[in-house]
Amino acid sequence: MSQRDVTYNGETVEAVMVGTYTLEMHYDPPMKVSEIRAGAEDVNMLERRILGRADGLNEDFDGAAKEFTEIVKWDISALSAEDLAVWMEVASNLRFCSAVTEEWADAVSGYKRERRRVVDRWNAEAPAHEADLEKTEAAFRFVGQETPAQKAGAALRALADELEGEEAIAYANLDSVSVDLLQDLRNGPTPAAVQRLIENGYITWSYFNLGGDVEAAPIDISPEEAAEDFSDFIDAPRGYEGDVTEVTAIINNLALVAAAKQQSGGNMEREHLEFLSDFYDHLEQNGTDMEYPGVLGVAIQASHGTDIPEDLKENLLGTLGNGLLVLSDESIGGSYHSLPESVIAAVEGPGIEEHYDLFDWQPHISIFSEMMNFSDSGLRGGEQFSVNLTQTIAGQLDDWDTENDDPEGINKPLTIDLVDAQHLIQVSSRNENANHAIITGEGDYAHPLYGLDPEMTFRGLYRQDWPDDGSAVGAMTDWIWEQKGDENEEMRGEALVEFVDLFSDPEFGSAISGTGHSMEGTTLNKNGKEVDVVWNDVSAGQLNPNLAWAWSELFTTYIDAFASENGTPLGDEVSTFDESGYHPGTGVVLMTDSRSAFLEQAMGDENSAAHIYANMVRFGNESLNDFPDYRDDSGLGIISTGDAAQAGILRGLVDAALIDEAAARTTNSTQANAHINKVTGYGIDMAGSVFSEMNFPGSGVVAEGFKIFTKEHFNIEDHPMTPRLVEEYEPWHIIETTQARILQEIVENDPNTGRDLESLAPGLVSQDSNGAYYISLDGFENDATRNDSFRDAWQYVQDNAELENGISPDSALETYTQAYDNAREKI
Repeated sequence: MSQRDVTYNGETVEAVMVGTYTLEMHYDPPMKVSEIRAGAEDVNMLERRILGRADGLNEDFDGAAKEFTEIVKWDISALSAEDLAVWMEVASNLRFCSAVTEEWADAVSGYKRERRRVVDRWNAEAPAHEADLEKTEAAFRFVGQETPAQKAGAALRALADELEGEEAIAYANLDSVSVDLLQDLRNGPTPAAVQRLIENGYITWSYFNLGGDVEAAPIDISPEEAAEDFSDFIDAPRGYEGDVTEVTAIINNLALVAAAKQQSGGNMEREHLEFLSDFYDHLEQNGTDMEYPGVLGVAIQASHGTDIPEDLKENLLGTLGNGLLVLSDESIGGSYHSLPESVIAAVEGPGIEEHYDLFDWQPHISIFSEMMNFSDSGLRGGEQFSVNLTQTIAGQLDDWDTENDDPEGINKPLTIDLVDAQHLIQVSSRNENANHAIITGEGDYAHPLYGLDPEMTFRGLYRQDWPDDGSAVGAMTDWIWEQKGDENEEMRGEALVEFVDLFSDPEFGSAISGTGHSMEGTTLNKNGKEVDVVWNDVSAGQLNPNLAWAWSELFTTYIDAFASENGTPLGDEVSTFDESGYHPGTGVVLMTDSRSAFLEQAMGDENSAAHIYANMVRFGNESLNDFPDYRDDSGLGIISTGDAAQAGILRGLVDAALIDEAAARTTNSTQANAHINKVTGYGIDMAGSVFSEMNFPGSGVVAEGFKIFTKEHFNIEDHPMTPRLVEEYEPWHIIETTQARILQEIVENDPNTGRDLESLAPGLVSQDSNGAYYISLDGFENDATRNDSFRDAWQYVQDNAELENGISPDSALETYTQAYDNAREKI
């Protein structure tokens, strides 16, 4: 142990000496992270013994509310309530101790990692100056000019000062955390300590399921006293003698209880809601700022308080936001009208009250946004609160940009800062019922000025250049696809139908097709050379790529509805659907024009377009799964064309949407073709990266494998542009992929043919460890020999084999591809 070494993960590294220079840090603490974690595990083992569990507490137990009796393996049916309470207290205290120990381990690990980084950087950079330390004289130098040795010494000293300063900050942080955690272990699970452990992820439901019930924690202060304490601290932080974090802990613990009930159901205790209501009523009276009334005045004081540390400011503002969200939620017993008047005025916006105009509202909504930004991300506001807040923000943005054909509209000043608006939409979009009401135009609550207006809302939100590239506004529909298949599927289906239909409205489509904003990018000139370009009046999807990605997720999740024959010319003879809708027996039905309009907008961002294209390719290959071995009810072998038609519909929709979007964004065919090729080529590459792991295109494993792709996997900027428009994309063209699937089916079920093809088509047919034959097409499109093998194999089965259901390869190929092409052409 010295001032210049570090021991971490069993390895000791020492800062090297460069001349007389090295690092002089604090002595490396002798603690071992592994031993601290072992101590936490020892506590967990004791907990398991108390609970009678050989195993640990699984994710289900840790992720949701459970009864204590569901966890204990011993027979405790005869225990009295008092004995059970003691048991629960011991178990929850052990979990608390374990969590504190884990936090200590992470603190030590964090310091050790930082110290190791400091030493590694010194050892990497300092030796480069060693040779110059010997050069005490220069061959020629001006008066006052430093020698190489002097320059090297100065550089080494500067580097040492920088690194020693960084280590000192890390050491001070470790020392501070050590003191806090020691106090936690001495004082036990206080509300403030539990809240910190929750926020940092060391305690979730396990603590409360073991008896550490925040809801039962005593509130030993009146709401009047809590409000007074809060206000007194805000007014004079330096002279305040109490502990304001006791107030924030109480409110934040109630927020934790509320968040749990929002997930599992049930109402808050009436006295808890009354506490919050009275607390805010008194804060409303305490706000004395002339410009910021009531609670908003208290918040602005906290935000601007020069004597309040930044982390405490965030805690204070977040606490105010948390309590308001709890109080507003009807689903847990709250009410929108329980909120303070100053908050309601900010949420509903200007123009409602006679003496409340835009200039009053602007500073109010800014501080309200700050409160919401620091609120708990797992907590939502009520439906009426969320409906009003979303539409107020959208209405203000839409007022700024009402004249959709006004070329100067983009130069009009915003009435709300987009960062503030983004924070507010992040909060209001958490309430799915509110999102559903706005999207469908039907709900229990309506904005006092805007009612329920989906077109205005999404037009106002989608035409902005968002700092987060549209993530927050995209969340207004993310809930539809993120939880598809749960008990609220009808609600999600209704919202999807209305949302996609909105895109087919000509005025709405025009508004989001040209936002008035410009973007820089690259394209090809008429000579095929890549050049910089400025795209003018770009679409909402191109302007906000995360928004376009959210749309592509809707398509991917509900791809069956987009591919369905219902609502298309192909479905006219067998379907009675003449408009979009959700039908319990059928599910989502979308008209063709709605699908097309929606997909064209989703194609605005290149990564999102490639995501859509890749999933279209995946769907087409999956449609090949069953057709070679399909039989009717009597057992007669037939070729099913339903899947082929759906794959053709999807291909037609995606191709048309991509071509239309490319034409809309570009000024000539070279640029359009380059854009199309870039999207389709990258989409095929992304699909191919999954298919290459399969034995054949169309493998049933693809559906699971493809789920690994999220937005982080897509980076189309690395994909080159090409000037030529390619009409057919090898090897995924429908004819070759269908041939491949037929070959696979024959080889799998006819070992004799498999054996013949193994010698006839080298490199194409292989045997697995069990001796079964299979087709491997990975890379064949780039290999002339394997291309020849593929053609030879197809020629052989044409003449010598048939499918297991008795259908010839040529008949199967013709039937499937005709159905596919017919559907694609009609769309």
